[in-house]
Amino acid sequence: MNTARTYPPTLLVVIASIFSAVVVTACGPEKGEPTAAEVAAQTAPAKAVPQKARPAPERERPVTSPYLGRISDIDPITETKKPSGAGAVIGGVAGGVLGHQIGDGNGKKAATALGAIGGAVAGHQIEKRRAEERVVGYNVHVRLDNGDTRTIRLDSLDGLNVGDRITTQGGGLRRV
Repeated sequence: MNTARTYPPTLLVVIASIFSAVVVTACGPEKGEPTAAEVAAQTAPAKAVPQKARPAPERERPVTSPYLGRISDIDPITETKKPSGAGAVIGGVAGGVLGHQIGDGNGKKAATALGAIGGAVAGHQIEKRRAEERVVGYNVHVRLDNGDTRTIRLDSLDGLNVGDRITTQGGGLRRV
């Protein structure tokens, strides 16, 4: 004979909740013991009372130089190669040859001329689209220590990056 009792799940949840609450309250501070917040407040350093700000003597002020600063931005300068005209010439010849295959008499002459003009325009457009854009230099923007900004053009970066500390003496840029 089976004498085991089964309890409804809600009753088990209520009993587990009460047990958890008893354990949590037993782990808290005893009467008269400081809480964690009170201990932290006692061990924290005292806050300084703000005093009236006064200017630093001349010898303590940081030296600002019109030559020292940081790189704030780098912009590449690009140049697109200009079309040479070869695409138009080759397209015009090819279009003229194809147009010459159409018709006879005056129609053949007209088709040849239209083919040459259309081929020249198409060849020029193809050459323009294929032109490569290349980097020819860099505009390096520098924020100087004295608050001024300068833009200096360089042919190459030589490892310079945004945020680098630099000097602008001598017309170029050099890491400090």
